[in-house]
Amino acid sequence: MTGAASTLPGLLLLQGDSRKVSSWVSRGTVPAYVVPVGGWTAVVAAGESAAKAPYDDGLTMLANRPVPHGFRAAVGFFALRRRAIVVAHRRGWRTIPRWLVWEPGHGAVKVQDLSALRVRDLIEVVGLAHEESSTLRSLLRTREGEPMDLLRDLIDALGLPAGRMLGGSGVPTEADAVLVTPTERDVARFERVVGEDRAIREEQEDLQ
Repeated sequence: MTGAASTLPGLLLLQGDSRKVSSWVSRGTVPAYVVPVGGWTAVVAAGESAAKAPYDDGLTMLANRPVPHGFRAAVGFFALRRRAIVVAHRRGWRTIPRWLVWEPGHGAVKVQDLSALRVRDLIEVVGLAHEESSTLRSLLRTREGEPMDLLRDLIDALGLPAGRMLGGSGVPTEADAVLVTPTERDVARFERVVGEDRAIREEQEDLQ
């Protein structure tokens, strides 16, 4: 396996068998390590997306990828463009992803079309007792610090086991870590689908 520096500063924790999660990763566009850890299966991006721009950013693609019902509850932590990003996927068929977008000096910021993350979303996803939520509330209100520090503090406050993997530290040396690389066929299928969607949107714009 390659060194720890080859991974990107992002971590997605899923509820699901690691073999099924590996199959799911292989059908995407982002190479990633899949690691069973503490009752979760961790997915850590090992490189950029194999898709063409504007879908070539590995962390953006992993953070935005829809999580199947069978892998929820799920939660992701990403340090992206000087921002801390947290996305929570609750159990249930009709649930929507909830997002925290945090910037140094500003704290949580609103982003159009993204549903804001609430403390109760994190409590539900992780199974934390409500009386243990005060630290979470304090962290979500803070405006000071660095994105990576905030993400690590949130992971610790949630009692999650994989904080050391967030920046790549320790991932390639985990005994059960498997590097999964998307297939060329699935990358080509993704590009074909987004290309068709783009063509439809352009055609609709021409008709307006």
